[in-house]
Amino acid sequence: WLKLPGGRALPRTQQEVHRASAGCQPKMGKKPAGKKDGAKQERSQWEGKHPEPKSRVDERKVVATVKLAAPVCSLLEFKLECTPSTKISFLVDRIIDRHGGSISDLSVCVNRFHPEEIVGRDKTLEQCGVFGGECIIYYDFVPRAGALLQ
Repeated sequence: WLKLPGGRALPRTQQEVHRASAGCQPKMGKKPAGKKDGAKQERSQWEGKHPEPKSRVDERKVVATVKLAAPVCSLLEFKLECTPSTKISFLVDRIIDRHGGSISDLSVCVNRFHPEEIVGRDKTLEQCGVFGGECIIYYDFVPRAGALLQ
């Protein structure tokens, strides 16, 4: 048989042409001596065993006390239960909700309010050094012009 690209083969001799037209395959060589078909192969100790899946739920708890930086106003203070993997953007959205959507351009700091320590919305509490327990989220904002401010 003459091997062609793509795995095809053509017969070389008249006898091979006859076998191909009769649906016969050329004889293959003898099987190598040694292993028998019924012999078992060695199985891995890990075959069929799977590792325990990692939980995607963060079990750690954080109680964040959210406060307006200035002026100090206990009426605008509230607590949020969350996890260290909570993003600052989630906290910003909750703060805006508490203000009825009337605020924007929030500046947020974790555990201390200072202009040099304003954190980005894409960071998590964990990236801000909060791994569990309690923390304080300070925020400041620019009020939006609305019916009450005109």
